[in-house]
Amino acid sequence: MLQTVIDGSGNGKGTCDFCGTKDKVVVSCEYLSPFFEPLFELYAPHHTAEVSLKIDKPYLLHEHLTAYWPNLFNAGVLNDKLIKFLVDQIGKGGEIYTNELFEKPVEFSYIVNELAENAYNLELKWESFADDIKYHNRFFVSEKLDTELLQSIFERLVVTIPAGAEFYRARISETLLPPAEMGKPPLAHATAGRANPVGIPYLYLCNDLRTTLCETRISLHETLTVGKFTSIEPISLVSLRKVDGLGPFEVQGKQFSLEEFIEYRPYLQKLESELSKPVRKQDVHLDYLPTQFLCEFCKSIGFDAVEYKSSMNPDGSNLALFSDRKVSCGEVKFYQVNNLTYNWDELA
Repeated sequence: MLQTVIDGSGNGKGTCDFCGTKDKVVVSCEYLSPFFEPLFELYAPHHTAEVSLKIDKPYLLHEHLTAYWPNLFNAGVLNDKLIKFLVDQIGKGGEIYTNELFEKPVEFSYIVNELAENAYNLELKWESFADDIKYHNRFFVSEKLDTELLQSIFERLVVTIPAGAEFYRARISETLLPPAEMGKPPLAHATAGRANPVGIPYLYLCNDLRTTLCETRISLHETLTVGKFTSIEPISLVSLRKVDGLGPFEVQGKQFSLEEFIEYRPYLQKLESELSKPVRKQDVHLDYLPTQFLCEFCKSIGFDAVEYKSSMNPDGSNLALFSDRKVSCGEVKFYQVNNLTYNWDELA
């Protein structure tokens, strides 16, 4: 959104005074002030940002902007000092600049009003719903989710994948499998997964080859077939991938107000985390019921799939496609795993 505004400003190309990038459309900091002021107005002086950033320490305004909205500034070309200078100059071009706001620790002002309580309640409602559907009521749950709110949120997180997009799926196999065997499992063999209930198969795809190989959790020297799928029609999906990476202007482009998104973000992060958890052999299938309900709800309101981040490859994403009629597997390749790398942390 903001990039579109800058590109359409009518200014010529030049060199950025802050990062030194050449041959780009440049605008003055004062020109950006009206766009940033609604963002600055979300903040108020506060000694710690423990609630919003989960770290009990003080954050100056530019530090909080960088931590909470990690893609707002290009950290690859702007260091902390330059980001502070940029934020100060944008602020001074507007009407709300004060030393207290820009030079002292801040926190979201919503922390001290009922918005914070609402966000917390959304997470609590999810936990209560998950407990109810797993252990108390399977089909007529008493701890109901606000499905109208969910639908409203999901409709603003919709991404349409065009025809011609490529995805991958792997199956551990001793020989190369034909494309016809790379689709979703038949009904009789559809076990429960994070997204699909038992007996109702979904097609799980990955956005790249590396993620596909990682998601198989394959052992050393095992072999597998990888199928390349191509979308033959546009795919409408709810994207829960990297919710915390969405920037303030990006969420406004998705028709959220900044206050709304900040309220909903912890809830969406929780849903994303639940979907992204790796399926382990020791998991009880009851653990999948809440996310299966979530995906079934997305299917019931007309979406084709849910996208979520890969737990096995931080840069990858997975797709739970409810029907395979919009994709086609046209190519298969056979691989053998020759090396595995493990990293670990000491926990006790």
